[in-house]
Amino acid sequence: MLPEGGKANAHAKEVTSLRTYEALYIVRPDLDDDGIQTIAKEVESLVEKNGGTIVRSETWGRRKLAYPVKKHSDGCYVLLRFQAMPELLPRLDNYFKLSEQVIRNMVVYFDEHTLRLEAEQQRRKEEEIRFGAPNRGRRDADDDEDDDEPIPVAAGRRGRRRDEDEDEDEDEETE
Repeated sequence: MLPEGGKANAHAKEVTSLRTYEALYIVRPDLDDDGIQTIAKEVESLVEKNGGTIVRSETWGRRKLAYPVKKHSDGCYVLLRFQAMPELLPRLDNYFKLSEQVIRNMVVYFDEHTLRLEAEQQRRKEEEIRFGAPNRGRRDADDDEDDDEPIPVAAGRRGRRRDEDEDEDEDEETE
């Protein structure tokens, strides 16, 4: 039998096994802004009802699709980053499949390595903003003054094309 501490450990394991996901879905273009926000709120409430937390929610707006999807040439993109148990994904997928307003969706899992890299990039960006970026816009970090000098044209090439007649004339002169 498991002691009561075993149950607490199982609960702690459950809490720590929340994973970070990002869902990107495309809503039909004929919906107005209120309709799009309603769908976004429904998806967010589905995540929260199943024990997840919303990290970030963004509406990217209307964009042209690369190819027609369900007879639509454009759609409204919505991005949702959330933390949840893996058991939520089939429910979320089922919601997207049954919703006539969502024409395409994709859910991606963010592993720990990707999250660390993203946090590092964010930290660097904040430092760059805070301290200013003196080398912003430069291609390389060296202090050479020759970066802006034009590159000389190779010897023998004058920038114009030689005609065959000129080649023959030169051959005759050398003989």
